[in-house]
Amino acid sequence: MKTFLLNGTWQATNVRTGEGYPAQVPGFIQKDLMEQGVLPNEYDTLFEPKIEWVEHDAWTYRRSFELSEELLASEALEMVFEGVDTFAEIELNGKAIGSTENMFMSYRFNVKGIAKARNELVVRISSPTETLKEKEKAFGEDLFLWNGISPRLFGRKAQYGYGWDWGARVATVGIHKAVKVEGYEQLRGEHLGYRLTSISQDKAIVNAHHKIVNVRGTAFEAEVTYTIYDGEQAVAVKKETVSAAPGERVYETSLEIANPKRWYPLGHGEAHLYRLVVEVAAKDASYALDCSVGLREVKIKMPYDEQGRKFLIEVNGISILCKGVNWIPLKLWPNLDTAEEYRQEIEDIAAANMNMIRVWGGGTYENHDFFAECDRLGIMVWQDFMFACGDYPDDDAFSELVRKEADFVLDEFGSHPSIVLWCGNNENMFFIERSRKKRKHGFGEKLYFDVLKEVCRKDTLRPYWPTSPYMLTFDDSRYEGDYGDLHSWYVWGQTHPYEEYREVNGRFLSEFGMQSYPSMKVMDAVDAEADLRDPKFDAMQKAPNGIQRLFYYTVGDYRLPATKEQFVYVNQLLQANALRFGVEHWVSRMPDTSGALIWQWSDLWPSISWALVDYGKVKKPSYYYMKRTFQAPNVVAKITPGQAEATLHLIHDNGDFEGQVTIEFYDLATDKVVKTEERGVKAYGHRSTELDKLNVGGFDAATTIVFVNLLSSGGERLARQAYTLGKPHQLKLKPAALTVTTKPLENGDTLISISTDAFAKDAGLLNVVGTLSDNYFDLVAGETREVVLKGKLPEGFAIEAASLNGVKTIGYV
Repeated sequence: MKTFLLNGTWQATNVRTGEGYPAQVPGFIQKDLMEQGVLPNEYDTLFEPKIEWVEHDAWTYRRSFELSEELLASEALEMVFEGVDTFAEIELNGKAIGSTENMFMSYRFNVKGIAKARNELVVRISSPTETLKEKEKAFGEDLFLWNGISPRLFGRKAQYGYGWDWGARVATVGIHKAVKVEGYEQLRGEHLGYRLTSISQDKAIVNAHHKIVNVRGTAFEAEVTYTIYDGEQAVAVKKETVSAAPGERVYETSLEIANPKRWYPLGHGEAHLYRLVVEVAAKDASYALDCSVGLREVKIKMPYDEQGRKFLIEVNGISILCKGVNWIPLKLWPNLDTAEEYRQEIEDIAAANMNMIRVWGGGTYENHDFFAECDRLGIMVWQDFMFACGDYPDDDAFSELVRKEADFVLDEFGSHPSIVLWCGNNENMFFIERSRKKRKHGFGEKLYFDVLKEVCRKDTLRPYWPTSPYMLTFDDSRYEGDYGDLHSWYVWGQTHPYEEYREVNGRFLSEFGMQSYPSMKVMDAVDAEADLRDPKFDAMQKAPNGIQRLFYYTVGDYRLPATKEQFVYVNQLLQANALRFGVEHWVSRMPDTSGALIWQWSDLWPSISWALVDYGKVKKPSYYYMKRTFQAPNVVAKITPGQAEATLHLIHDNGDFEGQVTIEFYDLATDKVVKTEERGVKAYGHRSTELDKLNVGGFDAATTIVFVNLLSSGGERLARQAYTLGKPHQLKLKPAALTVTTKPLENGDTLISISTDAFAKDAGLLNVVGTLSDNYFDLVAGETREVVLKGKLPEGFAIEAASLNGVKTIGYV
């Protein structure tokens, strides 16, 4: 096959004004106009009304290009658009060649006889908003939703573009994936994949399949060779002669791998990858395709128990404690992420002892590089289909569009072993139940319980779950938390105290979260002089009553700081406290609770949000708190203020454990350990085990820190958790002088040492971009902690350390 790539600089013209601008493909017109200074960028956080006009206009993209005689002479000549956002009519040399209506799918058009040596390509993109309004009007029924505008429900377009409770409204317009011309003889292939027919310790049977497209009107013979490689070694080979029928047809064969190596989630074994290659040779043409293969069996198991039914994701016979985050797109610009950007983000997720990412249904299907990185690191992916928070139309035309999208998604991404579950949507069960009150079947019910379910039947590598959350019933209020998965939003969403997390005994927490401000790096980039109630900062908060809730939760844990910078510091600690409180509870219940997925991983603009990593790529304290909480094996103490007895839990979700737990009671007044307890522990299976009770009575909450340590049988310290007996504002902290030194390491990383003369609460390095091995921890008097930063500190960066001891508060609270 011969390929001519049409990426690069095109010319985009506003149809209304006639103004022309250089435009990048892949790209979006809003991004181009921001970079050219025509529009303000996202750091002008009041930019939304200033840029909205772009989405209401039609835009024409065009470019000229030349094709070689060799390419033009190809038996088949096709133009491929891997992604257009969204409604476009496409012309080549003045002739219509096709149209697009779904930004999640690729399109292929026959241009044989139309393409010439010199060509003019025109892509006329309609206003997405105006087009969607017309579709809504034609539908004739009012649809309900949360977030954005109701017309968004009628388009197969990234839903978050119309604004969400963490994101700005930037309804993108553009050609966001590659454009190319492909020429070939006789045949081409696509969508190489596989099914795992059976696997045992001795052998695995893999059914490989792919589609052959025969562009001739008659059948012909082709030699097909399938090879599975383990590294450079071929471990299974199958050669066949097939009769390639005219048109498109899927061909498959079975291969046997001796002594197979399985793909395991992070923390449970090697994420072993094989490589499947198919080579097809006919009389006049040949091609080869390849994909990764991960041998694993995935099941959802829901055994009955006294509470209801568990929700267990089982991989290779092991019930996995799923620890991780919800993923929204990394940028305002869907699918413009690079392999390196994905690598950095997913390595950081793995470094935080997380093993699952839920790709949320209001964003986009990420690029192959995203899934390849998850494949490599053993990160499981819960993949939503792209529907979120609303009534979706379910007429025949829309249902057929959804079916085509689902077929494409399964064919395109289904070979990635990291995807362990397809899910029909995000939070649309509520809307189904609501609309069932006025129609027999709720809006979208047909899509999730019929169309998508039926498409996913062909995928035997992973199960399908119709909606999230889902309690196995059309009346979720009766069984909330006892069945299926749960989005827990009483905390934050209804402003309940985060201590109520211990009353939430959901079987799988697929969403929960607590907000905080971003780092001062981001705040200062917006406006270094503004106070926290400046309109620029208010605009960064998209959640209803969000500012009020931030202050409510923060003053529950801390005295009010006297400066903006210190308020941001303690507010971020509040987020960390709340998430830790909930996550410790849920992981301590494994297998009765088997999942804790935090909302959300990162920000896609300068936002006040639930993110663990802000838009400046600074990791908040909550990232490091979660890293320590999610580690395995681990030990956690569930201490309740005012109660003399606490429960201790050994978390050994990665298997059997034998070792020792040491508890130290540290007195802030004397800076000494005043009591130590030691306990031998032994536990079996992939679960959590409750240990003997811990007596904390008789200690003053104002002057006591409890350190709980987990040691191996050989005495190595594996985990250390620090607890207060009350709220942080009760602590009587002495001034602590923090000393920081840095040293470059031979491998290019940076060693940072932090020392203190007195106990320092939540000692942290501020505004550091990148990945530290640890941060925001408690230091005892005289202690030095060494942490490693991947790479070097930025040129001219002045490292700054802070602790709760140094926070100055207003006097009357």
